[in-house]
Amino acid sequence: MCGINGIVRFDRGILKEEIDGMNNAIRHRGPDDEGVFILNSKNYSIGLGHVRLAILDLSEKGHQPMGYNIEEDKITYRDEELDNADIIIVYNGEVYNYLELKEKFNLKTETGTDTEVILKLYDKLGFDCVKEFNGMWAFCIFDKQKNLIFCSRDRLGIKPLYYYWDGEEFIFSSELKGILAVKKINKKENINKEAVELYFALGFIPSPYSIYKNIFKLEARQNLIFDLNKKEIKKFCYWELPDYKPIYDKNKLIEEGKKLLYDAVKIRMRSDVPVGAFLSGGLDSSTVVGIMRDFTDLSKLHTFSIGFEGKYDETPYIKIVVDYFKTNHHHYYFKEEDFEKLIDKYIWIYDEPFGDYSGFPTYKVSEMAREFVTVVLSGDGGDEVFGGYRFHLISKRIEYLKKIPKFVRMLLLKILNNNLLKNYTLFLIREAINLSLIENNEKFYSKLFDGKFMISNRGKIWVEEHLKYSLNKTNNNLPESIRVFDLLFRTLSDNFLVKVDRASMANALEVRSPFLDYRFAEFSQKIPNEWKVDFFKTKKLMREIVKDILPEEILNRGKGGFEPPLDKWILKRKYKNILDDGIRILEELNFKDLVEFYKNDALVGNNKLHNIYKIRLFLFTKWWERWIN
Repeated sequence: MCGINGIVRFDRGILKEEIDGMNNAIRHRGPDDEGVFILNSKNYSIGLGHVRLAILDLSEKGHQPMGYNIEEDKITYRDEELDNADIIIVYNGEVYNYLELKEKFNLKTETGTDTEVILKLYDKLGFDCVKEFNGMWAFCIFDKQKNLIFCSRDRLGIKPLYYYWDGEEFIFSSELKGILAVKKINKKENINKEAVELYFALGFIPSPYSIYKNIFKLEARQNLIFDLNKKEIKKFCYWELPDYKPIYDKNKLIEEGKKLLYDAVKIRMRSDVPVGAFLSGGLDSSTVVGIMRDFTDLSKLHTFSIGFEGKYDETPYIKIVVDYFKTNHHHYYFKEEDFEKLIDKYIWIYDEPFGDYSGFPTYKVSEMAREFVTVVLSGDGGDEVFGGYRFHLISKRIEYLKKIPKFVRMLLLKILNNNLLKNYTLFLIREAINLSLIENNEKFYSKLFDGKFMISNRGKIWVEEHLKYSLNKTNNNLPESIRVFDLLFRTLSDNFLVKVDRASMANALEVRSPFLDYRFAEFSQKIPNEWKVDFFKTKKLMREIVKDILPEEILNRGKGGFEPPLDKWILKRKYKNILDDGIRILEELNFKDLVEFYKNDALVGNNKLHNIYKIRLFLFTKWWERWIN
């Protein structure tokens, strides 16, 4: 796991100090080593930078940038010899099946790295090489012979890649910090207002947007080809999620799911450094730890968890799992003073607005883990594959509601509308009936809570476009499309996976997630939705797959959460001035609708949804203070 940087220019050369500055900006991602390659030629100049977190082949042979001389079939891993290479790579990630690929394509290798396998498969297969990879990655290959730059991001967007392009200069990095270290822009004048609207609607900024104009994120499952002769960039998707085609053979699905689960964990334990695991006490992370016992001694396995005060605390469930598997466990109680100490660090880590406040404890558990290991396995992705979120349950209930004659639902709605609805349960029932009456399923989120769930038109458009795509993938099956929408767009690539990447890499820790194996995403399309979710229960098939792995109390528990009581801390009166400053910033940016929403609704209300929007405003304001003022 590493950090990558690069510059392509056509009007002037590149100085080593520029690439060094980019490397310094993201050195936390790779404190073990760094490398630089620069070519200042007649037609263009290229600089590549890399900071390394050593995981495979800890020797100098793992150094990057790495080059390959095709005619001599020789790998170059020394900066001073890269001039002789035909193709050069800087790479962040892990291709877990690199050993299988060596055997499949009969590759002779000089190093023990997956980086070399990527280079040699690119030489054999061109851009299609990524179709062979099972892993997480963001890389850039400079092909001298073809005068092109080839960038790629993994299928589910686990690893990030930002790039700047203005028609003359191309700059890329693993984080915005890398680009800003070399590209001096007037940040306030270059605020991307569409991105701001999307942030307040979604809680994150989805690709291809970034908070700044002319800086973009490469989208998950995309390749980017930069033709240096034509000064032309083209992007295309190299992978598509298969259409939803359920198989009604439960035994076959259980057998396939179990086999895949064991293999996904096994290949993610390939490492030349110590491997541990995050353990939340939930179904997913507990399953991962349970399967790891087939490949390691659990009494020597370091596991890590965070506890919170009061109703937010998962510690009792964590204790059940630890007692059952008897791992070498490390637990920390995250307190209000931890939150206060981490605010500035959080804003530095997430260098564009990011509203998932569970990033605070994620940073803390990563910091704790790094004291003992360099790699951890996590349970991320299990909910998106097997249907584990509340909206998966809600959409299934709405599907049941739609079977009730429309006139009956209309009558019930009239009765509920005449009620003052002080009862929250009645309010939710009314909301569910409202949603069941919507003809266009792509409006599920944009009509939620009378349209207040998505508080900007830009957010509503984004949601409807991507939910429509998901509906097409699932034959208009509402609960299944909500799950696919999460898998591909809402919860993972630019949201939860951003949280994990930045929080872990700020501590030079690599996180590997077996459920994010792309084969699980494809497998999920075979599972009938009714075997994922019913009226009361989520992840039904998964529970059958793992029933001989977990203790009964964990197997049958519902969805927990990994979030501090931030709404109790962040919304205290002492922070009110920060929210007031946020309103002034939105006024300055001329977001009249957002200002009106906050003044008349979010700031005066006190339900969970209001608090989420207050937290987004708080974190946006703190980001503005750190990066714009």
